[in-house]
Amino acid sequence: MDIQLPQIIFQLINFGVVFGALVYLLYKPTQKILDARVKRVAASLKEVDRIEAEKEKIQALKTKTKRTADKEAAVILEKAQKTANSKKQELVAKTKESLQEEMKKAQASWKQEKKQLISDSKKQMVDAVVEVSSIVLGKKIDSKTDEKLISKSLEEVLQNI
Repeated sequence: MDIQLPQIIFQLINFGVVFGALVYLLYKPTQKILDARVKRVAASLKEVDRIEAEKEKIQALKTKTKRTADKEAAVILEKAQKTANSKKQELVAKTKESLQEEMKKAQASWKQEKKQLISDSKKQMVDAVVEVSSIVLGKKIDSKTDEKLISKSLEEVLQNI
């Protein structure tokens, strides 16, 4: 076996042409596709980072808004409770006043009824005593004198009650 130089040169040229064709037809397009994919992945990662940062900002804003809303709700609730308490106190005061007025009216009415009943009782007692004394004595006694004595006695009895 002889080494044939033209054949080696032909094989080297043939290998170079095939290698160049493979590089030009397969390697470079594949490399371009891979580079484009790397760029897309890098862009996607940047977009993911941007979206994550935006998500964190939105979450912080939501938290801040919720805290603000909670504070405002607490203030509103406190104001409502204060208003309710003041209204309650006003109603209680008005109710107490009206009850006291009703009690005074009722007491005045009771006193008036008591006086009326005592007066009616005195009159009936005086009439009854005058009748009984006239029946017992058999003659009519001066009602004015009798009335004064009976009234005095009844007043003593009522004061003792």
